[in-house]
Amino acid sequence: MAYIIQFGLLVIAYLLGSIPWGVVFGKIKGIDIREHGSKNIGATNTGRVLGQRYAIYTYILDMVKGALIVFLFRFGIIPMKYCLLEEPLIYGFAAVLGHTFSVYLKFRGGKAVATGGGVIFGYCPWLLLAGLAVFFLATFISKYVSVGSLTSATFALVMTVILAILGSDPLIPGLKITFTLPLVTAVIYVIIIIRHKSNIQRIIRKSESKVSWRLPRKRDK
Repeated sequence: MAYIIQFGLLVIAYLLGSIPWGVVFGKIKGIDIREHGSKNIGATNTGRVLGQRYAIYTYILDMVKGALIVFLFRFGIIPMKYCLLEEPLIYGFAAVLGHTFSVYLKFRGGKAVATGGGVIFGYCPWLLLAGLAVFFLATFISKYVSVGSLTSATFALVMTVILAILGSDPLIPGLKITFTLPLVTAVIYVIIIIRHKSNIQRIIRKSESKVSWRLPRKRDK
């Protein structure tokens, strides 16, 4: 019975990860965001096409996809006996694969930044908050969201290695950290780099779209 639940939750993690929230919000508004802007399904392009509010909604829900089952196991809400190999990160990785290769989008998908961040949050919540601080700082300085994403992903990878060496969470006593964390983070990091290949090329050519910190003006009626 435990094995059925373990693999059932793995399938659920993948299917949850596959939900393309940017596309869902676009459909609600009568727009296919895959045909506009950068054509990506993530929060950044959703914001460009639908507005900042939908960018926030998309980011949060994409993050929750990666965090949910990891968090439930990590903090004892679901008994560990139902966790495959007693490693919650397996479920987070399944969610990332779902986001990147969505069964609902003919196995196409996004760049895994928010969902990968969700995996980190589910396992070590404060690390995501630190990563977000790095993201906003790097984005503010460079004016490129892609630079913020890549910088925060690099920061997360380095931090997970340090935490694995320490062997436990310094801010949450009793939570052990194994080298599975940096291993999974490294694989997600590679996916993020590959998915940002075109962004990196545009940054080199100085043709990447810059972020605007100004709120859009209301249109005259």
